[in-house]
Amino acid sequence: MRLAIVAALLALSSIAMAAERPSVEFGNETYSLGFEDQRTLPDGQPGNGLAEFTLPGESVDDWSKLFAFYSYPEMNVDPVTAVEAVGKAVKEHNKDANYSIVTNDKGEAIIDFLTWAPDSDVMEFNVFKYAPAADGRGLVAMQYAQHVKLGQIDVEQMRELRATSVADMAATDIDQAQKYFAAKRARSASAGEPSTLARAGRAR
Repeated sequence: MRLAIVAALLALSSIAMAAERPSVEFGNETYSLGFEDQRTLPDGQPGNGLAEFTLPGESVDDWSKLFAFYSYPEMNVDPVTAVEAVGKAVKEHNKDANYSIVTNDKGEAIIDFLTWAPDSDVMEFNVFKYAPAADGRGLVAMQYAQHVKLGQIDVEQMRELRATSVADMAATDIDQAQKYFAAKRARSASAGEPSTLARAGRAR
């Protein structure tokens, strides 16, 4: 009887933890938080922040699709300059990779690109959206990434993936990233959290 009670309590605890776990919707799929990290600047203010979300059954170390929030409080440039820097880094890493940048009247900038490592049969498609931080300190960003194996999709399907993903990113409200990091700052201030947080055993 005791074992049954303990099992029931553990099940209830697991359900409660799942209900409290942050999640994000993208492309008609739900991603749950798998890893988060927040640095602290020398003046005690929050530094760069990261939150990675994965699909059910996947992890931040083994995923087919991934969604992420970023906070860059010291990035004192506009979103267009930020995505141009991302594009430059992509080309430096892989001279054969190409990227595309689009902007909107909200001051946001989106970059998408497909890249791969030498001798790998797995390519990685990425879409990033950058915007000014709501508190005026630097930028926030969102990322969608998808692994694509060579031969898995053809050129036309790749074009469709790109068009759909960029449209979905444009339609995804970046306020959720703003609110996520604002809530983390509030929790850190009230609970005295350490400067670095890690979940799901992610090795950095």
